[in-house]
Order: sequence, then C-alpha cells, then structure tokens
Amino acid sequence: MNRKPEIAFTESQQDRSKKTLADLQEAAYEIVRQADPKIFTSRALAKKSGYSLGTLTRRLSSIENIFFWAIERGRESKFLEMAENISTFDPNLSVHHFVETFVDKAFASIGEVNPRVMQFYEERFTKTHGLTADYYDYVDVVNEPYLLACQRNQTNTFRELSKNEARFIFKAALTLIERPFTSGDPLAGTEEHRQIAINALTGLLAK
Repeated sequence: MNRKPEIAFTESQQDRSKKTLADLQEAAYEIVRQADPKIFTSRALAKKSGYSLGTLTRRLSSIENIFFWAIERGRESKFLEMAENISTFDPNLSVHHFVETFVDKAFASIGEVNPRVMQFYEERFTKTHGLTADYYDYVDVVNEPYLLACQRNQTNTFRELSKNEARFIFKAALTLIERPFTSGDPLAGTEEHRQIAINALTGLLAK
C-alpha cells in the first residue's frame, strides 16, 4: 500500500507570496474550526482571508488540499492534547478510570469537531489517494505517553504492554470510538456506544 502523502503547497521565494499562503492556511483553519463542511469552499476561503478568487487559484494548486491541511492540523492538535492528558494521568487511579476518562474525552473531542468534518476528509481524501498504509498513524502519538503512564501507575491494574501491542490497541480504539461517528452509525455517541468502548478497551488494557 502507498504511504499517506504530505499536504504540500508550491514553494515561493517571495515574502509576499509566503505571507499569502500563511494567511490562506490560517483562514482555512478558522473555517474548519466552524465544523461545517458546507462552507469548505473557495468563496468562503476568499471571504475569510480577504484575497480574491483569482489569488486563491494562482497560489493554491487545490482548494480542497488547504482544507485537508487544516483538518489534519486540527486533528494533530486534538491528539497531542490527548497525549498530554495521558502523560499527566494520576498514578493512583485505576485502569478502568483511565479508560472512562479516555473515552469521554474522545467523545467530547469528536463532538467539537463534528463527525461531518471527519466524513468530508475521509470521503474526499481517500477518493484521491486511497486508504494508505499509514492512514491511521495519527493516533500513534498517544502510545509512548501511555506506556510511561503504565510504568508510573501504582494501582497494579494496568497490563504491561509492548510498543507494538500499544500501537495495535490504540488503533483498535479508533475503530471502537471514532469509526461509528465517521460511518454515521446510529449508535454513535450514545451511552450504549460509550459502554461498549469502555468495556472493550478495559479488557485490552487491564490485568
């Protein structure tokens, strides 16, 4: 399988052109934060950034790519925040408490993003690039903080994992938590969904 391509933009040596790109990226990020794919358009980007449609066409090879970039930036920020939360998890709390906190924060984060944004990215990105081998690697940022949190924990409830086990388990967590939202499953976000995720992850992570 192919590797996931980096979202890149045409390089420029001119300061003015660099500023234009930075302004367009920031405008795209602000639009994505509104969590409504209906406004992921060139007109919305032109209005938000203050640049003309002609400037957008000249500076960007693809309007869609800048929204992909903005979605990836937001997703990276969310997972870095999750990794930070894991790294500061209270070592006197049990694995069940950890899993409940992890699932609840993930649900809250998805609610802020809006599943329709996730659907937009997945449908459009995979249509162009396919489902690349490293498509779900964005979750890997939580692996190391989790392994360190296990080592510090004092409750004797966390199962010792290898790096590869942690990598596989947190990708499985995406299936349990995120995929129902992305696929539009009617169970997504319900208490039943929450309990399924908590019970399954506790089974994978607990002694």
